[in-house]
Amino acid sequence: MRPRSVCWATGGAIGFLLVCPLARPVRSQTPVFSSATNLQSISLQVTDKQRNQVSGLTASDFTLLEAGKPQKIAFFSAESQPVSIAILVDASRSMDFGGKMARARAMLAALLKGNRPEDEIFLVPFSERVGSFRQLSPEERLRPPNILPMGNRGSALYDALASTLCHMRTAKNIRQAVVVITDGVDLDSRLKLEQLTDLVRSSSPQVFTIGLYDQAAYRIYQEGRKTVTLTGLREIDNPVRVFQQLAAESGAEAFFPSSDQDYKKALERISDLMKGEYTLAYYPQETGRIRKVEVKVRGSGLRISARRTVGAAGAGEAVHFDAGGCTVPPKEYPLPWESRVTSNGTSSQVYREDFSDPQSGWPNHHDKATSAHYVTGGYQVSRLLMPGSALDRPVEGVISDPADSVVAAYGPWWSNFRASAQVDALWGPPNAVGLVFDVNESGYYALLFTPPMDGRLAFELVEGHFDGTRTEIIPPTPIAALEGSGKHKLTVECNRGRIAVFVDDRQVGSVQDAAFEYGMVGFGVFGTCGGAHECRMVASKLLVESIP
Repeated sequence: MRPRSVCWATGGAIGFLLVCPLARPVRSQTPVFSSATNLQSISLQVTDKQRNQVSGLTASDFTLLEAGKPQKIAFFSAESQPVSIAILVDASRSMDFGGKMARARAMLAALLKGNRPEDEIFLVPFSERVGSFRQLSPEERLRPPNILPMGNRGSALYDALASTLCHMRTAKNIRQAVVVITDGVDLDSRLKLEQLTDLVRSSSPQVFTIGLYDQAAYRIYQEGRKTVTLTGLREIDNPVRVFQQLAAESGAEAFFPSSDQDYKKALERISDLMKGEYTLAYYPQETGRIRKVEVKVRGSGLRISARRTVGAAGAGEAVHFDAGGCTVPPKEYPLPWESRVTSNGTSSQVYREDFSDPQSGWPNHHDKATSAHYVTGGYQVSRLLMPGSALDRPVEGVISDPADSVVAAYGPWWSNFRASAQVDALWGPPNAVGLVFDVNESGYYALLFTPPMDGRLAFELVEGHFDGTRTEIIPPTPIAALEGSGKHKLTVECNRGRIAVFVDDRQVGSVQDAAFEYGMVGFGVFGTCGGAHECRMVASKLLVESIP
């Protein structure tokens, strides 16, 4: 879903700039766009109560307000205009499940069907990185290119939208739109929602979003909370709220189809909105900032779809892109963990975290049952839960963790790596604490300390899923000459499906298992924690190094 509402015409950084050599200021004819003035244009559609398009209106039927003050409509067009459209398609691995990628390809083909030769069509795939922005050839518009997975994990949705809006500044047509097709939420963007929203407000394209969510997840999102909790206790923006907000700001709509009929209606509605017949233009009195605009239409029961804000050439940029391009620059918008990643002089990367800085990005999560937060000298994960209590029900590995576990993970995603951390545990039976790794949308591995067996500390390796199920890969095993609780070093080495586990730098087991091939590293607490028992661990000195 690409809430990229940046529709900028030739020479306009925030709007359409046009000049029309007309004898009268208001007239029904196609405007001619140029970079010579600050004339601001607004594309809109008018529908009746049955959502049918209303044609035949004239300039006198409309009232244009900027900051609540009426503005003189300088130019008016009631003719359908060619469109420049960018289609952003989620190409992350999650789209391979449940037929979502096949659905996205079908929707792409439907969006391209019937477009005019003068239309511009751009395609942008994205995952945790942003693919190339390229215009489709006439042949590709007849036979859309196959979209292949281009990433292993979530999505940099906000960054991809921003980059697309930047590219759309050079689009040639008056009408512009961005359509985003995704099954995910924003996980990896450098930009914040507020920054993207400002960019949408200062841009011209309409932003349509199509969320391919299962009904269980959609019900959670529909509850209206501003954020939702992902696996690993990470708080992210509620995608339904985000998509609706960005679409509304740009005069578009957000869609969450669940049936073939819903998909068809969404595509028809997008097509209708993009081909709306009316374009108004006026000379703004102020051009140095984003301004609120409102278009009203005369007539009972009529509804307008139009953007809520406009910008102007020369206004301050909502997002700063790299010089000469449309990439969100890492140096200007760093991720919190990036300052802790270094190179060891080879092709390997090293991530060091001592948890001394509460701004390093790890979840700060508190509720009645669970907690994951920074403490003096480390990072604490804990739970205190009375019997019969329960946390939020997980939804396909997306929302929260099972009621008997707390998993907190953050930082880079790894494939082949070696990770170690110092763990100080406090627990009561039948609980376990330890290092989790390869944490992704499907599940995780966990190297855990379990309560002492015959006075000796024990470990186990489990494969966990966010539906609450866990499978023992290495069952609880006492560690010779290792007694009691306290501080111990846990280490895992994952290399092409082989998992080796170490306690206090001594290898205690290995196994071949490739259920999860990539993910984040973090910490977990597992167990019922009944009665007055608190399950708690404090981790410190996390070190992760990639294996070439």
